[in-house]
Amino acid sequence: MTLREAVVDAVCGQRDQIPLILAVCAVMGLLLVFPLFLLEPGTVGYTIAVLDGTLVVVCFAVLGPTYWYCVKRRMD
Repeated sequence: MTLREAVVDAVCGQRDQIPLILAVCAVMGLLLVFPLFLLEPGTVGYTIAVLDGTLVVVCFAVLGPTYWYCVKRRMD
């Protein structure tokens, strides 16, 4: 078994937890809408909100396809 297969097996073994993490990221994204509208650009809080938004986008970009791949792999 190669390292890639071992990592994929380990990640797909936690497939049931991925929707929970995606739900937490969705809530974080919804709560992030308010600070982005209320804070002024250039403030420290706005910078933190932008970094948090980046974290939410990366979370969806990584875990969404990962969950899809694990479900597809399980069906095969």
